[in-house]
Amino acid sequence: MTTSLTARRRARTSLHLAHRPSACPRARTWAAEALTRWDATDEETDDVLLVMCELVTNAVIHTTGPIRAHLSRDQAGCYHVQVDDGGPTVPPAARPDEHDSDEHGRGLVIVDHLSARHGHSRAPYPYRSRAWAVLAPTTPHPAGPRTLVPAARTLEPAS
Repeated sequence: MTTSLTARRRARTSLHLAHRPSACPRARTWAAEALTRWDATDEETDDVLLVMCELVTNAVIHTTGPIRAHLSRDQAGCYHVQVDDGGPTVPPAARPDEHDSDEHGRGLVIVDHLSARHGHSRAPYPYRSRAWAVLAPTTPHPAGPRTLVPAARTLEPAS
C-alpha cells in the first residue's frame, strides 16, 4: 500500500466530543477514518483505536466538561493520541488488583502496554487535563529508521 505525500503532510485531526457514553464509538469511527486515509496497517489501526477508546472512556467516566480528541502521525510514523477534558490533572493509579474480577480499572494498563510512552498533563483552556499516548509504527516507514513497538503486547505476566 502506498502512502501519498499529501497524507503524510496532513496527518493531524481533532474532534470535539459530547460528554456522554456515545463519545467512544464516535471517536473510534472518526479515528478509523483518519487511519484509513493515512494508510495505517491493521495492527497500527487496532492499537490506536484501542488507546483512543480507553482515553476517551476515561474522560467520560472520570471527568466533567468538554472533551476533545486529537490524532496525529509524525514523519517517523508514530501515532500521537491525545484526549483533553475538564477533569483533574492527576489520574488515579492504574494498578488493578491482580485478583480483581471487575472489568474496570485496566484502561491505563492497556495503554501502557500498547504505547511507546504515555502520560498526563495540563491542557489549554477550556480544558484542564490531557491524557496522551505515543504509539510507535509496526512496519518500516519510507521516511527512515524508527523505534518498533515493544515485543510484549499482552497483559499476561512474564514467566
